[in-house]
Amino acid sequence: MKKVEELMMTPEISHMKKESLLSLSQEKHIQTFFKENHIDTSLMLDYWVELLDYNDDYKACMNCSSLEHCPKDNPGMRKKLAYYDNEIILELESCLYGKQWERKRLLLEKFVITNVNDEMLLTNIKDLDIIKNIKSNYTMASPNTTRTIEQILGYIDAPSEKGLFLHGEMGCGKTTLLAGLMNALAKQDKEIGFIHFPTYLIDLKASFSTGDNEYAMERLMKVDYLLLDGIGEENVTPWSRDEILLTILSYRLLNHLPTFFTSMYGYKDLNKVYTIRKGDEIRANTITAKMKALSNEIMLDGGRIR
Repeated sequence: MKKVEELMMTPEISHMKKESLLSLSQEKHIQTFFKENHIDTSLMLDYWVELLDYNDDYKACMNCSSLEHCPKDNPGMRKKLAYYDNEIILELESCLYGKQWERKRLLLEKFVITNVNDEMLLTNIKDLDIIKNIKSNYTMASPNTTRTIEQILGYIDAPSEKGLFLHGEMGCGKTTLLAGLMNALAKQDKEIGFIHFPTYLIDLKASFSTGDNEYAMERLMKVDYLLLDGIGEENVTPWSRDEILLTILSYRLLNHLPTFFTSMYGYKDLNKVYTIRKGDEIRANTITAKMKALSNEIMLDGGRIR
């Protein structure tokens, strides 16, 4: 009895298959695979379907420019030929753009609690113009800004229990620089909290009625590195100051957990910000004293960081 495939192999199909195999044998990427694995080209006949599938997939990838423009059902994946135990096997692997996406995904997973966008979290400090200029000894930055950036870069190479308190005028690039620092620490396999503090307080209060624990304080307090962005810009109340901020600072200080801050205010001015009414000076001083114990104050001046 003839096999089904033999019955279906009409002269027309047989001719088409021969033409297809000839065409496949002339493809350089297929020639390279057979040569590298010392496979006789006669084996193409047995793996015609697999080679066709691989070749179609290969051609689809040839003009790809990004993951967003990937024409495949599984964006970021490509088919690969492998040779095991005298058999040609078709496997799946991540393409260049798929690997980039996977690296980003794994990096973003290190930011275990955050309320800022992914673009900010993915800030690569080495890609910032001012960093490139300082490293190449070509910069228009002020001596103070240069020292500040050198301290930030120095922390990447030699992390310590004490974080940084970066202050400066609005829009000067404080958040961008420390986002780059958090990104570098996340690449060292550390868990990061990156919180815009004024927004966090709003979300935290809203979570009390919804039961949502996405912004639970316990998660925020225990991360390896914590950045509180926009300190002093929140609507300061006894609740936000004493029950939330002071609790966070106290826990992290007690447990020697590095904490970072950005603010429009220096330590001295924050005393005024956290003095809500007369007689609050002691509480305000307690807040700034804990920040001082947790971080080194540095200032950023000059133009916007890019």
